[in-house]
Amino acid sequence: MTVIKIYLDEDVHAFVAQALRLRGYEATTTAAEGRLGAEDTGQLDVATARGYAILTDDQRDFPRLHYERMRQGGEHGGVLIGIKRDPRRTLRGLSRLLSEVSAEEVKNRLEYLSNWT
Repeated sequence: MTVIKIYLDEDVHAFVAQALRLRGYEATTTAAEGRLGAEDTGQLDVATARGYAILTDDQRDFPRLHYERMRQGGEHGGVLIGIKRDPRRTLRGLSRLLSEVSAEEVKNRLEYLSNWT
C-alpha cells in the first residue's frame, strides 16, 4: 500500500503539516512550495503532478473542482476537505484516513475528513 502524500493549501493550519511530518508522513504546504495566493485549479494541478492529495478547508471551491474534473475525464491525487477552524479534528480524521486508504485508492476521490473522525 502506497502511503498518501499530503499537499496542504493555504486554508489549512500549518500545524497539520508539521504534525504529519512528525508522524512520518510526507506533507508540504503552499507556502513551502512558494505558491501562496495561487488559484485553486493551479494548486490542484501542482499537487496532482507531484503525486499529492490536496488537503483544504475550502468546502465550496474544491468539491466543485473535483466534480468538474471528473466530468471532463481528468484526474487528481485526491481532494480532502478538512474541518474548518479545527486543525486537531482535521488531523484526527486525516490520521484515520491515512491508516485505512492508500494513495491509489484516494486518487480521484473527494473525502470529507469529518466523516473520518
